[in-house]
Amino acid sequence: MGINPLHFAGLSHPLLNNNTCGEVFFQYSWQNADRVGRQDIQQAIQQAEQEISKEVGYNLMPDWTIAERLMYARPTVPEAFGAWGGRNPRGLLKSVELPRGWIVSGGVRAKTLLSSGTGVVRTDGDTDGFAETCTVTLATTLTDPNEIHIYYPGRNGDDDWEIRPIIVSFSGGNVTIVFKVWQISAANNFEVLDPQPLDASSAASFETTVDIYRVYNDPSTQLQFLWENDDSGFCCGTCVACQLSSQAGCFHHRDARMGFIVPAPGSWNSDENGFDAMEWSVCRDPDQIRVWYYSGYVDESMARPYAELSNHWKRAVAYYAASMLDRPVCGCSNVTTFIERWRRDAGFNTDKDLQINITPEFLANRLGTTMGAIFAYKQTKRPGVRINK
Repeated sequence: MGINPLHFAGLSHPLLNNNTCGEVFFQYSWQNADRVGRQDIQQAIQQAEQEISKEVGYNLMPDWTIAERLMYARPTVPEAFGAWGGRNPRGLLKSVELPRGWIVSGGVRAKTLLSSGTGVVRTDGDTDGFAETCTVTLATTLTDPNEIHIYYPGRNGDDDWEIRPIIVSFSGGNVTIVFKVWQISAANNFEVLDPQPLDASSAASFETTVDIYRVYNDPSTQLQFLWENDDSGFCCGTCVACQLSSQAGCFHHRDARMGFIVPAPGSWNSDENGFDAMEWSVCRDPDQIRVWYYSGYVDESMARPYAELSNHWKRAVAYYAASMLDRPVCGCSNVTTFIERWRRDAGFNTDKDLQINITPEFLANRLGTTMGAIFAYKQTKRPGVRINK
């Protein structure tokens, strides 16, 4: 958007006195009635990401889906029960299509504290007189950079307080995390009634520690089979009145991109870190399943492909989010020009000097008719991007 990152974080600095766009942002719009707050922009980014995700049929970056309930594959004849064993005409286990594509794995999100209150070391790598680079180092046996996440101190790893993006590297049994100092501006200034710009030249304007967590996929919970109980003899003597019978299970991919999985009954073996095969606990195919899974587009060109948004989607989300802002951002001409460009509505053009030629297809797209929405929709229409769900 062309906003100086210090100003966006609520900071001012003497080195920026010559910056013609020096308006400082605060956390909430009620702290400065003339412009949006950081929270408004955060919410617009989240909404843009969710709307684009619905359009393409998958999470734009890997994320977890919790206890999604789906119907199990049934015979063509509605009155019939599936044969015991859940087999298709090929003799293999039946598949189920998930609402989202690009399946990574079954499992649930797990988070473990690695270190709390870890000190931040600041350096001035570009020798401009301001130490903007932050480094955190921790001894660890982990080796996957996707699992390393950092948070504001004392926030119990709340995702609203995650610090990102970060650069993660491993060497000699240590993990080194690098980020920018404006990402940790002092949290005690976020909700003050009459906020003032923080002095970026003062160490008190920044957090001095961070909490480090391991965030990873726990595959031990993946799937649950559900049966409607009846008195037809298909329960094998396990029927319970007024509730569904259930059994744990797991799944493997039949088509990861399209979201086809193959459920199977199984019991988690913590010693082997995998599932042991089981037989159905009810003598017929299940009626429904509940699924816990990890899915989303993985861009292997990224340094942390499971924890970073692809460059393809970054611009789409940013421009679409800009078009959703319904209040002035600030008085800076470069920022205002940027926002107004993407907020312009192609379906309602009152500017006689500006002609916008948009095809009916793009005017009818489900994301909207602002220029930001149309740009995002074009990104979803590129070859191989969409999944027809």
